[in-house]
Amino acid sequence: VELAKEMVPGWNVGNSLDAIGGETAWGNPKISQRLIDSIRAAGFHAVRIPVAWSNSMDTTTYTIDPALMNRVEEVISYVLNDSMYAIVNIHWDGGWMQPTYASQAYVNNRLAAMWRQIAIQFRDYDDRLLFAGTNEVMVTGNYGTPTVEYYTVQNSFNQTFVTTVRSTGGRNFYRHLVVQGFNTNINYTVSYFTAPNDVITNRLMV
Repeated sequence: VELAKEMVPGWNVGNSLDAIGGETAWGNPKISQRLIDSIRAAGFHAVRIPVAWSNSMDTTTYTIDPALMNRVEEVISYVLNDSMYAIVNIHWDGGWMQPTYASQAYVNNRLAAMWRQIAIQFRDYDDRLLFAGTNEVMVTGNYGTPTVEYYTVQNSFNQTFVTTVRSTGGRNFYRHLVVQGFNTNINYTVSYFTAPNDVITNRLMV
C-alpha cells in the first residue's frame, strides 16, 4: 500500500512497444529519454510499459528476440534514470492468452517460458521495477460476466506468473508483482479474483 501511494500519478506509454509492426507503427514516436524526462517534469511518478513480446519472438520455442529485450531494458532505464517506478507486462500480445480449459495448459506453458526469460533479464533491478503478469485477459470478443471456466483459468495464469518469477531468485524473490482481475474489470475482479499463493507476504498488487 505504501509503495502504491508513491506511484501516483502514473502514466502509460501505450501503443509503442505493444504495437503490431514496430514501435512507431501506431503513430507514436520512438520512446526517448527526453519523452520520459518530460513525463517526470509534469509530475508523474510511475510509467507503465506495455510490451507485446510475441511481436519479436520465436513462437515455436517462445524465445524472445534479444534486440527486443535490450530495447525494453533501454526504456526501463529511461524511467529509472528519472527516479520513477517502471511497470512492465505481457500485453494483449496477439490474443493467445485465452482463458479456456482447452487453452489452459498451452497458455500457462507459454506464459512461464516468457516470464522466465523476462524475469532473469531484469532480476538485478531494485524495487522501482515491477512486473505485471498479463493485461485484459478475456475470451476474445466476450465482454460479459465470466463463467466459472473463464475466471478459474484466468486465475491460474496469475499463479503461473507469480510462481515463475519467484523461481528465478535474486531480487525477483521479493519483487512487487502486479496481477490482474478478469478483463481488468473492477466488478468481475471483486466477484471472481483469487489471489495467487506467494512465497512472501505483502508483495502482490492487483
